[in-house]
Amino acid sequence: MKTITISFLEKAQHYFLILFIILPTLSSAQETIQTEFITLSDGLSSAGIRAIMQDSYGLMWVGTLAGLHQYDGYKFIRYKNIPGKSTSLLNDNVWGLAEDKNKNIWVSTEDGIAKYNRTKNEFKNYDLTELLNAPPNGGGRVFNILIDSKNRMWAATRNYGVLLYNEQNDRWDQVAIWENDSKNAVIVNALVMQLAEDKDGKIWAGFSRYGLSYYDNKDSTFVAASIKNLEGVVDFSKGENLITSLYTDLTNTIWITGRNGIYKYDQITTSIRPIIEYETLKFLNGNYMNRIIPDQTGNIWIANNYRGIVKFDGISDDFTEIIIDGHERLKDGTMDLFCFSATLDNTGIIWFATAQGIMKYDAGRESFINYKYEDGNNNSISSNQVFGLLESKINKGKIIVGTRGGGLNVFDQKKQSFSQIKYNIIKDQFGGSVRSIAEDSDGSLWLGTWGDGLIHLDKSFREIQRYTFDPKSFNSLSNDQVRVIKKDNEGNYWVGTNGGLNLINAKTKKNKRIGNLVTRVYPQELYDIVDKFISKGKQKASISKVGDFADLTKSFNILKPRKYLVISGGEGFFDDNLLYDYGWIVNSKNDTIWGSRDVTKTYELGGADKNRLWLDIIELKPDSYKLRYKSDDSHGYGAWNATEPLYPQFWGISIVELENDSQAKEISRYLNETKKEKLIKGNNIRSIHISKNTVWIGTDLFGLNKIDLENNSVKTYSNDKNSQNTLSNNSVQFIHEDQDGILWLATNLGLNKFDPINETFKVYTEDDGLPTSYIASILPGDGTDLWLATRNGISKMVTDSETKQVTFVNYDTEDGIEGMDFIALAALKASNGQYFFGSEQGLSAFTPGNSNTIEPNLIFSDLKISNKSVKSYEADESPLETSLLDLEKLDLTYNQNDLTFSFAALHYSNPKKNQYAHQLIGYDKSWVFDNKREVTYTNLDPGEYTFSVKGSNRDGVWKSAPKTLAITIHPPWWFTTWAYIGYGLLFIGLIFTIDRLQRKRLLTKARERMKIQDAEHRAEAAELQAKATESERRALELEFNQKKKELDEARDLQLSMLPKTLPQLPQLDIAVYMKTATEVGGDYYDFNIGLDGTLTCVLGDATGHGMKAGTMVTAVKGLFNSYGANPDILYSFQEISRCIKQMQLDKLSMCMTMLKINNNKLLMSAAGMPPILIYNHSEKSVSEQVIKGMPLGTFDKYPYDVRETELNSGDTLLLMSDGFPELLNSEGELYGYQRVRNSFENIAEKTPEEIINHLKDEGSRWVEDQDPDDDVTFVVIKVK
Repeated sequence: MKTITISFLEKAQHYFLILFIILPTLSSAQETIQTEFITLSDGLSSAGIRAIMQDSYGLMWVGTLAGLHQYDGYKFIRYKNIPGKSTSLLNDNVWGLAEDKNKNIWVSTEDGIAKYNRTKNEFKNYDLTELLNAPPNGGGRVFNILIDSKNRMWAATRNYGVLLYNEQNDRWDQVAIWENDSKNAVIVNALVMQLAEDKDGKIWAGFSRYGLSYYDNKDSTFVAASIKNLEGVVDFSKGENLITSLYTDLTNTIWITGRNGIYKYDQITTSIRPIIEYETLKFLNGNYMNRIIPDQTGNIWIANNYRGIVKFDGISDDFTEIIIDGHERLKDGTMDLFCFSATLDNTGIIWFATAQGIMKYDAGRESFINYKYEDGNNNSISSNQVFGLLESKINKGKIIVGTRGGGLNVFDQKKQSFSQIKYNIIKDQFGGSVRSIAEDSDGSLWLGTWGDGLIHLDKSFREIQRYTFDPKSFNSLSNDQVRVIKKDNEGNYWVGTNGGLNLINAKTKKNKRIGNLVTRVYPQELYDIVDKFISKGKQKASISKVGDFADLTKSFNILKPRKYLVISGGEGFFDDNLLYDYGWIVNSKNDTIWGSRDVTKTYELGGADKNRLWLDIIELKPDSYKLRYKSDDSHGYGAWNATEPLYPQFWGISIVELENDSQAKEISRYLNETKKEKLIKGNNIRSIHISKNTVWIGTDLFGLNKIDLENNSVKTYSNDKNSQNTLSNNSVQFIHEDQDGILWLATNLGLNKFDPINETFKVYTEDDGLPTSYIASILPGDGTDLWLATRNGISKMVTDSETKQVTFVNYDTEDGIEGMDFIALAALKASNGQYFFGSEQGLSAFTPGNSNTIEPNLIFSDLKISNKSVKSYEADESPLETSLLDLEKLDLTYNQNDLTFSFAALHYSNPKKNQYAHQLIGYDKSWVFDNKREVTYTNLDPGEYTFSVKGSNRDGVWKSAPKTLAITIHPPWWFTTWAYIGYGLLFIGLIFTIDRLQRKRLLTKARERMKIQDAEHRAEAAELQAKATESERRALELEFNQKKKELDEARDLQLSMLPKTLPQLPQLDIAVYMKTATEVGGDYYDFNIGLDGTLTCVLGDATGHGMKAGTMVTAVKGLFNSYGANPDILYSFQEISRCIKQMQLDKLSMCMTMLKINNNKLLMSAAGMPPILIYNHSEKSVSEQVIKGMPLGTFDKYPYDVRETELNSGDTLLLMSDGFPELLNSEGELYGYQRVRNSFENIAEKTPEEIINHLKDEGSRWVEDQDPDDDVTFVVIKVK
């Protein structure tokens, strides 16, 4: 073979100076798409993206001008060339990416090829400047790598044609091409941009000079393809027609992009057909960067360099020019966005490599439209405060919009324009506010306004009738502020206002107020009867026209037993259920026989709600009686501070004798009918829902009312703080009934799922994933999905059909919503599937995208052991035997028990909205749904664990199988089975030894008893002799003085070892106390302050008493001075223990507690000491830190346990020796550790000095002021 070099780039170089500025007009449609950019601010090292790929795990790999990046949707990991490190990336200028069957990543770079090994976290480089003597600075450039169906790897190069990887020899070889002129296969140093494999496994390439070529497996060479109609169409062997990209579609047609067009090659007919040809920009530097990819639906997309993006309809010739929202074509005909390449991920998202970063296009994302008022634009909405929505069934495509301050609008969905509808505004406090809208079958509208009552307009928007509040009529609308209107099955309108519920009869068009305790009224006939009695002076006795500050009495006598009507009017409030102007009747004994201040017994008197009336029939026997009446300081007769009563003549108290039984029966009938009338609870109506023969009423303060129209009954559901099965909040803003008859209630404290049959509630709040617990409106979605408008964005509730797991997918400003605070009831699902939600920032509309049902891939993105990432280990030191991505099981030692797991759900539609749950089986009792991507477990006990993680995509589709990692934490050798066997044998030996010792002790006691008996005999004999001589007495006295001197010296030695002053630290308050025992117990404490401000504190207790204990304290004092400042407590303990053991102080040892405090961090360990007591100021509780360990000096390299916690202001530490809890009272009872803890918990808020004084007094009282048998020492440290 011979080698031919084609210097195409040199020949074409002068063409690159020519720039045509006219782009031909193509007969194509245009489509604008909304995209998302990922740029430098998101972690990229360069905005110049050349290549992008998704691997088999779901991770995205990005090749830039400044290195290779791995992306999991949240953060980038950068791989770059490190000079002098052969296992780093070959060159930072990355052109192409591929993944082989072993999951290695192959990287095409400016100088050759690099293979990334995940397990070793290193690169193997194939430098073409060395292997093929390629010139530097791009001479060894590799554009792309193709891995075919046979797992062969092919590389398209700048100067060396096509390379084929020889796996056996681990090298890249040049592939020859058949030279027609010489009829030989030759090695060609030519330019190849891209490679493709067709359905038959044939490899295609575009060579400079040779054009379109394919690989002949038989001869192992490339052969130029036969093209029937090459002449006059295109010559790909010429530089200006260089093939820049290849793609084979489902019909085996080869799509080709060149520097001047897009073509299709038919393998059967061997003909080539131009689809698009450009007359300009042929030689623009950079127009050779193209990529052809299919999308999920089979459309073909072409990233077309400076010419933008083209989308083909399927594999047809029909195409659309893609316009990127926010970008435009420049005057020279180029786009302002350069697209190098593109790839389709496994969820349907297209990723474009551009000169401005990564551009991501998700066709399934919801596109939110925000309609707002525009000054000077008559086609915009008249106000940004949208409170009412209705889709007209008569005028198709029209949405009726009610606003606050802008009146009524009609939105034309087709024209995307608004028109304002004028109506007569009289008392509306905002100058035109429509809160609710209803439509009749004739096209007429009902408008609920905020001040002008209820207005009925005909289909031409002319006013038919207006319902308003009339203080002189109990049949008028109860309030002019109308919030909600709903039509029942009979055509009647239920009207909810700020002051009660109303019902407008469909036939008569008359209004009836639906009573509640505040708005209920007597029948009009009863008011008329009473008015007639008073106007004609029929009162037996009366106190009328009562003003302020009254306390009145009117006496009357009854001579015959009769029935009387009592009439009492006055001021009352339902906030405290009291009447403040009220009357009552007493008899001659001054006993109250009628009357109450209970406002719930009263009815409306007209005018203001506080004008109350109470009518009642009573029987009076002959006696003397008095009418009594009291009033407060306001709203008296003639001095009204609110709307006066409709019947002011009823104000006061009167009694009327009923003339006959028929009159009494008539009045009784009216009263009884009134009492039987069912009342709802709540005056401020927030929502209404009609369900068959049931009307559901949501109120502001009293919960949910159920009106059963068949049984004429009312039942109220309200919040019960003492029940789990209860409405979460009494403000019910919206009521939605699903297809199963379940009611969904929007409240100010969560979404309530209410089953009317079983009367059960299930509540969802922020803890379940909602953006806020304040829910405004509810609309149905697909299937069981619900769309929720909240006070903090929009949320989609998704219920898994199998697991019934509920997930909330939240949408906010990042998704394109402008108004986040949505208005209750201002919600509409139009017949075309479009959703509308009103807020105080305008009208938001969107058409839900198709839910992405593709489950995310789950990975472990990092694992930290003792706060060190496994990724930071060198390959030969890593605790992992495989890549973290493939890790399924992990074996750890007992001290590798602090683990931090990081994980990711690889679904890129909107990664921030992906959701997560985790569980460490063996530790967590159930799944933890906290949406965290990192979780830490500390101080895990030895045992078997399984860490599991679940994740969802942004549409709430969860991965069906969790990602798991089996973990074994092995115990230390002294906790193993063999160790326990040894402990058993040791125990048996100990029992044997104790038995022998006991036998020996008994024998010794027997001998001692014999000696005593012998001594007694001698004593008896001695009595016969003179008492001890003077010399013997002096010897005994000398021995006593000698022992006393040794004890005093030991005590002095022990005290001299203690610090003379206590540390003075700004954040800590420290106090200590030590009382030595009669025989000197060996307690010791000390402090050290490091250069960084770390306080080290020790409290020790030497074994033994007297001088031996003092000797041990002296030794430990010196060792603490040497090792106490070391930040590693384990090191300090091991060194002190080693030194004590080497001193060979017989069986002496030192029990010790050591603390290190730096800022709010506390490290602690102990060796044979009582527990450390820690008082938590915020929780007002004491915890015990029981740290087991052998005394220092007993074992070499004993595995002492170090614990860590945080201290906060007000927290207090108590360290003590065992002398205090082991104090014995006169009855031989120990003081005990529990009493210490209880006492400390009661006084822990005091200062350290006060705490110590209290404990001293406690100890003294316990031992009745006797000296202790062992040293008693306290150290108290309080965080200021």
